[in-house]
Amino acid sequence: MGKGAARLGLDWQANSRSALSLPWNGRVPCNYCGGCNKGCPRGDKGSTDVTFVAAALNTGRCTIRADSPVIRIEAGTDDRVTAVLVGKPDGSIERIVCRHIVLACGAVETPRLLLACDNLGNESGEVGRNFMDTLAITVGALHPDPQHGRRGLPNDAISWDFNAPDAIAGVIGGCRFYNAAGESELGGLAAFAMNAVPGWGRNHAQAVRRLWGHALHVGAIGERLPNRDSRVDLDPTTRDRFGMPVARIASSLGEADVARLRFMASKSHELLAASGATQVFETFSSWDWFGATHVFGTCRMGPDPRDCVVDSFGRSHRWRNLWIADASVFPSSGGGEAPSLTIHALALRTAEQIGSG
Repeated sequence: MGKGAARLGLDWQANSRSALSLPWNGRVPCNYCGGCNKGCPRGDKGSTDVTFVAAALNTGRCTIRADSPVIRIEAGTDDRVTAVLVGKPDGSIERIVCRHIVLACGAVETPRLLLACDNLGNESGEVGRNFMDTLAITVGALHPDPQHGRRGLPNDAISWDFNAPDAIAGVIGGCRFYNAAGESELGGLAAFAMNAVPGWGRNHAQAVRRLWGHALHVGAIGERLPNRDSRVDLDPTTRDRFGMPVARIASSLGEADVARLRFMASKSHELLAASGATQVFETFSSWDWFGATHVFGTCRMGPDPRDCVVDSFGRSHRWRNLWIADASVFPSSGGGEAPSLTIHALALRTAEQIGSG
């Protein structure tokens, strides 16, 4: 695929990954099993549970309460929130008084909680508005020669050539292209046989033996622009076990999103062809299904309390001790970048601001 990218004049580089190459801090190194999207049973993937959460627990000043959702935030006087009501595993409810409350529930559950608390923090009317998900496409094809593309890590090679906001002619917003073998769900022989090779019986079995390891996948992730037709609100009928309305998502692709998705599809097919893959056997994208892989918006940050929910530090424009530290504060989804590092950076910045107050 690197050779194919070079033929098209595209840069193709190793992608930075938070997977350990050496033992570190009690964690083992990666063995390149490709199980990154299935929870990383070895613990070498730098997900929050083995990094930030583990470090917080080691301080002795952090308590994790499993199966204990916050079901209400109490608003007090002087533009401060005072406590949270927490549902316990046995069905009872506990009230916890708080000096500060930090919501980090994501771009779906954070607005759900605020809306369910009598529109807390929604003075601008923007809570739940401008829901965004990354645009995505995956194209799989068979190559005449064995590639063994199922091995290694997802997104281990990448092209950022079209990531800038104006990199795609006539379209606002960027995207990235990458090796999508790890996300194609064809790591096992059964999945490959059912998805990549048509047929049945003896001829099918012979074709699977001949073609196993010949698949290549190109993926692309692109920016999604905010629009008023995409939002999170409360379901009018369905409630959870504590009587709280569940979240309801409306998601609509705008004209610019569709144009960007078409470019991503065309360039993915072009890259596979330049790499020598001759037989495309699957194409699926955000046009075909709603995945909510990376969700953003719904409580966007900004300086104007009339059209934003929080300020640049993630603090509510009204409630002085209510903070949000997740991707709901994003005003846009960015180009082809995944949100995790930006969420981490903003959360650390919010924590510093709380500590300095």
